[in-house]
Amino acid sequence: MPSLEASKKDLEALAGKKFRGREELEEALEFAKCELDSIEGDKLTIGVSDTNRPDLLSTEGIAREIRSRYSKDKGVPNYKLKSSGVSLIVDKNVLPIRPCIAAAIVKNIKFSEDFLIQMIQLQEKVCLTFGRKRKEAAMGMYDWSKLKAPMHYKAFKPRELKFIPLEYKVEMDLEEILMEHPKGKEYAHLLKGFEKYPIVIDDKGVVASMPPVINSQTTGKVDEKTKELLVEVTGYNQETVNTALNVAVSALAERGFDVYSVKIKYPDKSIITPDFSPKKIIVSIESIKKLLGLDLKEKEIAGLLGKARYAVKKTKKGFLCSYPPYRQDILHEVDVIEDIAISMGYNRIEPLPVELACVGSESKETKLSDAIRELCTGLCLQEVLTFTMTSREKQEKKLLLPESDFVQIANPVSWNFEVFRKNILPGLLEFLAKNKNCEYPQKIFEIGKCFELDSAKETRTSEPLKLCIVLSGRGAEFTSIKSALDAVCRSMGWEYSLRESLLPFLEKGKQGEIGIGNRKGFIGEINKKCLANFGLEMPATCLEIEV
Repeated sequence: MPSLEASKKDLEALAGKKFRGREELEEALEFAKCELDSIEGDKLTIGVSDTNRPDLLSTEGIAREIRSRYSKDKGVPNYKLKSSGVSLIVDKNVLPIRPCIAAAIVKNIKFSEDFLIQMIQLQEKVCLTFGRKRKEAAMGMYDWSKLKAPMHYKAFKPRELKFIPLEYKVEMDLEEILMEHPKGKEYAHLLKGFEKYPIVIDDKGVVASMPPVINSQTTGKVDEKTKELLVEVTGYNQETVNTALNVAVSALAERGFDVYSVKIKYPDKSIITPDFSPKKIIVSIESIKKLLGLDLKEKEIAGLLGKARYAVKKTKKGFLCSYPPYRQDILHEVDVIEDIAISMGYNRIEPLPVELACVGSESKETKLSDAIRELCTGLCLQEVLTFTMTSREKQEKKLLLPESDFVQIANPVSWNFEVFRKNILPGLLEFLAKNKNCEYPQKIFEIGKCFELDSAKETRTSEPLKLCIVLSGRGAEFTSIKSALDAVCRSMGWEYSLRESLLPFLEKGKQGEIGIGNRKGFIGEINKKCLANFGLEMPATCLEIEV
């Protein structure tokens, strides 16, 4: 759970409410999914329980959530966005390295110690949690008065450019920064393997930063003299960097500062950031009443949604809910219904007595999984458990498969976990790659769910249960994996058929499509190209079937 420090007086000023005692403060923090860890005079230590809400990682964000519950300031915050007329030009040479950037300019800054503490804290917390230790989102803030428009985002060779890194007094080239500067050594792995490094630089050659590593001392040192800020976020996904920027500049807007947009000019397109346009989702009234177990009136629901920072419009399908652009955690109507419950207060929901006694038992699927699991261990196979969430690269590119549709996350925070798996095989090959130094042969299996799009299902997703077996080592041939298939099918009482297949990750003439009733699968020897993609050298053979 991330924690942050805040001033009680600053929180009260931003929230528009004074808290008379600890209990009242704790009750207010619950509206922002926060807990009061400690209070020492004016200093508060607050734990943020929802890591999917980067907008709550500052006093400004927490105060915004609290204020809507105690005042008339409800619904989506109306932040005014002005055009700065400034462009940030993205060079094509930076696209293979760290391709996405978003930026804004903030003016009319009224400097205070509380503001400085929160600005630094927000930047660190967002990059650490939401930004996955700067990999997916790294943020920089600079004294705008020291920079000359237009700004540029381009890549330079390690010895091609020099600047003074933050908290240093001497110039260093890019390679020296990565090798000698404390932050450079900490984040050098994010740029490992690249021949050039990304740089944010102004039109006169003044360096702002080397993302995602370090700001420059010249422009990145913000103090009481700073009246205007340039805020930028870099990463690999435009929606992710846009969200991080929205979180930062909306927090600054909460203090009454003026926010100006920047035009990002990519080689093939241009976009305007930040984008304060509200996002939208439809929530059915029936779902609200059913999940909460309460017969709430429509007017009451609309009022509770307003307190949770939604703008509500009644439609034939339910409520059309607009929500702030700094939120990226709304994936389903259940997320909105949770906010209704928070606005109402969980303590107001009275539990109903149990009216029907039930006896629990294992599902048929669980019994089937256990039977197959016991069978496979009896065949001297070792069970492993891999993630159901994975990447397109592992599911398609490394298996030499063409692009296809996946059940995917709307706003993935990491490209390593962007889609749900269709096949278990890539996970087992990755497991073998991490255990190349172990004794061979290696015989492993996994039984678990895979996910495929299915418009006939209520969730538009089917979840077939699959068994995957991989044998690796000298002597791992088609006959050995077919013996495993025979043993499994014989023990489970299944009759199977085999016919020729042409899967690109299996050897030609040493593979086949398995048919067990209306269930399908594949079997064969994995070819050398696929093995190389996973960093494997030993021969391997596999089967994967729906059970």
